[in-house]
Amino acid sequence: MTSSPDPRRDDPLSPASERRRLTADELIAMVVAFLSIGSIFAWALTQTDQAFDFGTLSRSVLPSTPSQVPATVPPSPTAGLGIPTAPQPFSTVAPVPSTGGGIFAPVSPQVGVQSQIPVVPIVPPSAIAPSPLPTLTPAPSVAPLPLPVPNASLPTGFSDVPADYWAAAYIAELARRNVINGFTNGTFQPNKPVTRAEFAGILSKAFDKPKTQDLLPFRDLESDYWAKSAIDESVQTGFMNGYPGGVFQPNQEIPILQLQSALATGLSLEPPAQPEQILARFEDANEIPKWAQGKVAAAVESGIVTNYPSPQQLDPTRISTRADAAALVYRAMVRDGRIAPNVR
Repeated sequence: MTSSPDPRRDDPLSPASERRRLTADELIAMVVAFLSIGSIFAWALTQTDQAFDFGTLSRSVLPSTPSQVPATVPPSPTAGLGIPTAPQPFSTVAPVPSTGGGIFAPVSPQVGVQSQIPVVPIVPPSAIAPSPLPTLTPAPSVAPLPLPVPNASLPTGFSDVPADYWAAAYIAELARRNVINGFTNGTFQPNKPVTRAEFAGILSKAFDKPKTQDLLPFRDLESDYWAKSAIDESVQTGFMNGYPGGVFQPNQEIPILQLQSALATGLSLEPPAQPEQILARFEDANEIPKWAQGKVAAAVESGIVTNYPSPQQLDPTRISTRADAAALVYRAMVRDGRIAPNVR
């Protein structure tokens, strides 16, 4: 009969059966290890003024690095102007190891080598020269011709032209010279529009110019027309011209700019090089067509323009009146040396 093993007996195959006693050398090593750990722990507790830092240990074995002294940066010229300062060029300076001993062999780097990073300087506003403004050539000042002085003692001879009328002196002087005439009822009708035929009649009496132009046959002029000879003379002397299609349109009312252009052409007034500058001082200069700008500017520059009723306007498209024609012709005769400037 087989007997059961005693459960209180240790299993011969268990690890506990294989335990052995420590040797004397192992016991000594353990004691030394515990003493070393205790010494380090006690030393750490005594360092109350300085924290434990691996950097301290590293400095004892690594070569010392010289302290980097920051470069002195001159003040920016844009300081206080609200302009961002240009970044300074980066400088990569290799540290120089000390000559003292260490566990690492020192390497001699190139000292003071700066990186080649381009820097775009910012120029302060005070250093930027402003672009000069274009110099505009001022319009030449026009010296107006002396105006005739209205004189109450000099009657105009017309019942509807009082002595204080703006063109009374012009009308009175031209009437005295038989350049203009009134109507049979003793009136002049100064505000009545003037026609091309009437203006041709005034020109033929005001100027004695040579006939240098060809005589033009106009289809709308009969041979017995009352102003036929005056129209022919105004064309031959260069003051007036016809329209395309061989017509003159004698009954057409004349705008102011055509009166001025006719006088400038007949008196051979030289158009200015830059007529726009002469006309720029008038508020309505843009109403003058391109073809008439040079002639109107020449009339303004010569002083034959009256600018009535506003000195700042030419009224180029306004239909001229008999008073306008008298004033312009009078001043043109003064310009041509046919009348003394002052009328009394």
